[in-house]
Amino acid sequence: MVETSLTNEDTIEENAIETCTHMNRQLYLSDNNIKVGVSMSKAVSSFNFLTVITLSYTNLENGGAIALVNALKNSVPSLQVIEMAGNNITYEAAPAIAVFLAAKRHLKKLNLSENNLKDEGCLEIVKSMDGLELEYVDMSFNDLRREGALGLARVVIKKESFKMLNIDGNMISVKGIEEIKEIFKNCSKLLGPLDKNDPLGEENEDHEESEGNMDDDDLRENLEDFEDEFVSVFIFY
Repeated sequence: MVETSLTNEDTIEENAIETCTHMNRQLYLSDNNIKVGVSMSKAVSSFNFLTVITLSYTNLENGGAIALVNALKNSVPSLQVIEMAGNNITYEAAPAIAVFLAAKRHLKKLNLSENNLKDEGCLEIVKSMDGLELEYVDMSFNDLRREGALGLARVVIKKESFKMLNIDGNMISVKGIEEIKEIFKNCSKLLGPLDKNDPLGEENEDHEESEGNMDDDDLRENLEDFEDEFVSVFIFY
């Protein structure tokens, strides 16, 4: 396994290539305080033998993530694990990730936790999961709401070899949680804990969105009601 905590990007790339070429089929570059994605993507695209790629907490962001998956979509045919947690990946990178995943039918584990995919990004990625042999999916702490979480749950539950879904730390409503638990009612062990989910997060966002969508006529009507009530109270006294 390639493991390093070096701080120089060129040194990391050089050492990773050398070690990975001469040792085994795992590339591990997590917890480095540099941007790895763009520079490493050129190198790893030639590593067809890789089965594990772990690039969590490497400041990939959208640019690095897109460069990486684009470089890998036509290589690493036997990839079983891809981990890109904590990289500030948003919906912008989701279409490229989905195309990459669709070509990795042997993939067993997908870890995209602690990013910012939201429902839009999650659902885009879910489209690519039907033909995969997934066993573990981690989409925790991604600001998912009911729609995204349900879409993900409905896909993974159909997989015969599936073992664990982690969607904790999101903003799934109480109704959404109940629906997800219903999906997993006959195999509850496949659903991770939801202790850190914030069910009020979705409700608060819906409320704020509703207030933000109030048009001028609604505001005028509310103001007139207030004025009528104020006048009535004034006359009463």
